[in-house]
Amino acid sequence: MPRLALQRAPSEYDDAFMDKMAGAYLEQTRWTKLRLSALLPLVEPHPGDRILDLGCAAGALTHFFSQYGATVTGVDSEPKAVERARSLFPDLQFEQADVAGLPQADHSIDKAVAGDLVEHLDEPTLNAMLRELRRVLVPGGTLSIYTPNPRHLIERLKAHDFVLAQNPTHIGLRTSDQLVAALERNGFKIDRVGWTPSFFPVLRTVERLLGRFSQTFRYRLCIRASS
Repeated sequence: MPRLALQRAPSEYDDAFMDKMAGAYLEQTRWTKLRLSALLPLVEPHPGDRILDLGCAAGALTHFFSQYGATVTGVDSEPKAVERARSLFPDLQFEQADVAGLPQADHSIDKAVAGDLVEHLDEPTLNAMLRELRRVLVPGGTLSIYTPNPRHLIERLKAHDFVLAQNPTHIGLRTSDQLVAALERNGFKIDRVGWTPSFFPVLRTVERLLGRFSQTFRYRLCIRASS
């Protein structure tokens, strides 16, 4: 039983969830700004890049990276996500597809980004996605991952539904070591393993000081690997 959880996370990707995701991007909330500032140096979008936004939801990252001159395609298995993304950004490309079976042609993508996605994937689906990315990425193409760190203080509280509630769709929270192992097992070469502090003012200061020494203070994991 939850004890002191103050806020419940959505158990499915309904209209309310899509509204929340779209609103966070359009309003440029602190959560959004942190996410974008962490992913930008990982993905390094350039004009002409062909980028695949995996689990695009309402299309925030698809739109963000398109502003750097890249050709970005968002994919999501949820019809509501694709519908909302297309309504918000009609000039961009969105496709309904499972990340375990991508519709893209072999070696047709330069860069892929999984922003807040892998924590929603079980082990078979994660491995299937990585195999698909090896197929669709050009040689040397990159995959950038941004995901919660299960060892962070906040995630540990969520795991016990104490003060904060765990998102029931987070069925695949993984440590950096576990993600690196999965990437290497599927033929990727690790380029970068990092982390970012949170956007909470006081906690962020503590994280910056102690995150170098302890996983407990590394809010989000930032990993890039190449095919």
